[in-house]
Amino acid sequence: MRLQSLFLSLAACAAITLPQFASAGQWPAGAESQFLSQCQNAAAEKAGAAKAKAVCECSDKAITSKLSTDELKQVANSDNGVDAQLQKKMMDAAASCRTKS
Repeated sequence: MRLQSLFLSLAACAAITLPQFASAGQWPAGAESQFLSQCQNAAAEKAGAAKAKAVCECSDKAITSKLSTDELKQVANSDNGVDAQLQKKMMDAAASCRTKS
């Protein structure tokens, strides 16, 4: 009985805390649509509008799954470009999206 109680306590703790560690980062208000718009405008010149939309949406999902909310805020609030380490993290996250057709 005591072991069962301990297990239930641990399970409840995990259920409460795991979502905050497993959840994807979130863009600040308006930043995601701005990212998608800029991405699609840049990619459409090379790949056409339909492929650009698909690649940029895939990239957005990949990036938000790998970056924290704080990192996404840094990207959104960066007037002088994103630092090299964060830019590499974004590019690595979105790499598989660029090879999709």
